[in-house]
Amino acid sequence: MKISLAKTAGFCMGVRRAVEMVLDTANRASGPVCTFGPLIHNPQVLGILEEKGVKILSRVPEKGGGTVVIRAHGVSPEVEEGLARAGFKVVDATCPKVIKVQTLVRRHAAKGYIPIIVGDAEHPEVEGLVGHAAGRAIVVRGPEDVDALPETGPFVVVAQTTQDMALFAEVRRLIEKRFPAAKIFNTICDSTEKRQAEVAELARSVDAVVVVGGKSSGNTQRLFQVAGRSGKIALHVETERELSPSMLAGARHVGVTAGASTPTWVTRAVCRTLESWTGKGGGLSDRVFAVMRALVLTNAYIALGAGCLSYASLALLGLEPSMASVIMAVCYVYSIHTFNNYIGRNAYRYNDPDRARFYETHRGTLLAVSSASLAAGLLSGFHLGWASFLILCFMMFMGLSYNVLLLPGRLSMKARYPRIRAIPGSKTVSVALAWGAVTAFLPALSHATPPSLLGILAVSLFAGAVAFFRAAFFDVLDAQVDRIAGKETLATWLGDERTLLLVKKVLAALAACIFFTSVFGWVRPLGFVLLACVGFPALVMWAWERGLIHHGYRLEFWVDSNFVLAGLLAFLFR
Repeated sequence: MKISLAKTAGFCMGVRRAVEMVLDTANRASGPVCTFGPLIHNPQVLGILEEKGVKILSRVPEKGGGTVVIRAHGVSPEVEEGLARAGFKVVDATCPKVIKVQTLVRRHAAKGYIPIIVGDAEHPEVEGLVGHAAGRAIVVRGPEDVDALPETGPFVVVAQTTQDMALFAEVRRLIEKRFPAAKIFNTICDSTEKRQAEVAELARSVDAVVVVGGKSSGNTQRLFQVAGRSGKIALHVETERELSPSMLAGARHVGVTAGASTPTWVTRAVCRTLESWTGKGGGLSDRVFAVMRALVLTNAYIALGAGCLSYASLALLGLEPSMASVIMAVCYVYSIHTFNNYIGRNAYRYNDPDRARFYETHRGTLLAVSSASLAAGLLSGFHLGWASFLILCFMMFMGLSYNVLLLPGRLSMKARYPRIRAIPGSKTVSVALAWGAVTAFLPALSHATPPSLLGILAVSLFAGAVAFFRAAFFDVLDAQVDRIAGKETLATWLGDERTLLLVKKVLAALAACIFFTSVFGWVRPLGFVLLACVGFPALVMWAWERGLIHHGYRLEFWVDSNFVLAGLLAFLFR
């Protein structure tokens, strides 16, 4: 089964902004935090906010305290003023595009226009817009309501930002025919337009479409309606648990899209469920995928990659790769990844349920193998020398402490950084440093005939930089869940776009570094060959940005293949 994920699937700008604002507020505010009404129409997000202690306020109380976040749909001026009078600190997370419509309605109502709002009268966005119209607004649900409009105007027409484009076009046509002087503004969000256009195009090229999102989400319902008009199999699900293979019987190509209020991890879980059905078939592609999934889930592939990178690093310095160095890199990376994945497995129930189930089912075996791997890594480090052994012990201690509270009990609650993961960018930087040390610096420094320090630093930089790409790229993919878990990664700190820009700059700098160190002879000519290890991740990122590959086991496998590629190229070159 082939899976195509819509480029526009998932949070729109306004929803992303609202979710980030309420999560940041919940993580940092000292008093109680609540939202006025459900933040967005997605039960999974609301459930997570409830777990974090964020309550939902359904009405304006006489007195209150703490912080209240106004949801993305916005509220009327009376509600916002009432919350402030009650004693709340108000954080306005209204979508900027909704604010533009509110301003449009308010200004025209003040000039004597009667605002006509095309939308659902019970939708919170429309309720807020009505509140900005000074009691003059008329809500039109569809073409059938146009005849009931009063004869006198003047009129200004706007649309709920998530309205169906075809419905609004028909209402607009009828209003223009009846009231030629009416001022009409198409205020449907461009994100909504793009989503509806994309799902219509996607439906033409697939056998079935799965629309992911809350059942009460208006924009998700409209995506489902657009998919249904194609005549293809169309399913609307909130989570992967609602899917079964029988629903898509005979479908060889499935398109997946998601509403603007659907978090990335829910869509990812649906895609991985569909992928898992692919892996259970009897064809060659199914068997290949099953192997890829097993290698990724068990961390065997990333450990193999560490060994290959260590081999390539030593070859780049012109040193004979030692078995002890390769084993040390393999065992260190395997044990640290497995232990930290197990400790942080609660986060996987959001963004990767399949991995979470795997760790729960096989935790005994995984922990036993990880412990043995840890011991083997330390023995290999000891074989390289006392300095390598002690540095490796320190690195392993720091790696295993990443998700652990640094201070006991109440002290940790008062600390600014209770865990290493709470330090902004700590995960990405520490991963790069650890990989650079265990795959290049320690093996080279412990060699019987160590090369120049400049060469060692250059190769360590190469190893650390390719590991930095992996860590930072997955930071972007996991940003939503990391924010929920309170992890201060580069993506949650800098934002997705700035992190991706930083990654591209690092790859460009790495390419220049490898080229010039090879030209000046600080490393072996193998450096020219290993430029492929800069081009390969750039190609993977390019494919992901254009929707040619979505986040799943295949993407993770291809990202980790860069390390294996380095080892293979070094072996062939030597």
